[in-house]
Amino acid sequence: MDTELIYPCPCCGYMTLTEKPPGTYLICPICFWEDDDNESGYGWGGSNHVSLRQAQLNFIAFGACEQEWLGYVRRPNTDDVRVPNWQTIETLGKQASVTLIEKITAAFDGVKREDGISLHAARALDDWHSMEEAQKIGRQIDCDRKWQDVPEQWIAEFCDVFAFFDPKGFRYYIPAYMVWGLKHYQSANLVCTSYIVFVLTDSDGYYREHLRLLNEAQLQVVKEFLDFMATYSDY
Repeated sequence: MDTELIYPCPCCGYMTLTEKPPGTYLICPICFWEDDDNESGYGWGGSNHVSLRQAQLNFIAFGACEQEWLGYVRRPNTDDVRVPNWQTIETLGKQASVTLIEKITAAFDGVKREDGISLHAARALDDWHSMEEAQKIGRQIDCDRKWQDVPEQWIAEFCDVFAFFDPKGFRYYIPAYMVWGLKHYQSANLVCTSYIVFVLTDSDGYYREHLRLLNEAQLQVVKEFLDFMATYSDY
């Protein structure tokens, strides 16, 4: 087989495409993935019915990108060539998440909440308590001195209180939210992940003052977090 004239299938990694992806709309005979022009990898944005990540997991599990194509695929043979050291999006994502968690931890190391609004104070404000009442509730419950000590359960439960953080509270908690997102980016709780991405994208400028408090290294890991989610998450 002349491997110089063919290209790897994005799903299974075997050299089966006669044109350079993406956007060839060729169907891989080994996994039956259609090479559409949906570079986001989301199943709902292209001609495939599942995301590329899920298609890869399906291929590993039962030999086709989707169950309905099992009767159309063929098993790879000795003439089929696969990309050397080929890895799934799942594997690459896990490796990248570990590295990015380390970078976030370093960038926000030593950040204090100071007099910023705490997590439970933000929830109290969301529940229509006065600022004085909310701060009292926060002092009673939020005893952590480092953002790394904030319980993950709280992060998952309080993913909708960003609008009630002041800039100092935002700076203190946002690394905890990003780390949580990287640990759970393929979990069922995609709503929380979506909240985090929406806030950091700041498309309407609401969090401009909050983000302005971050230094260059912190803004860089925020950018890398958004890039990671765009690449590896199905949020």
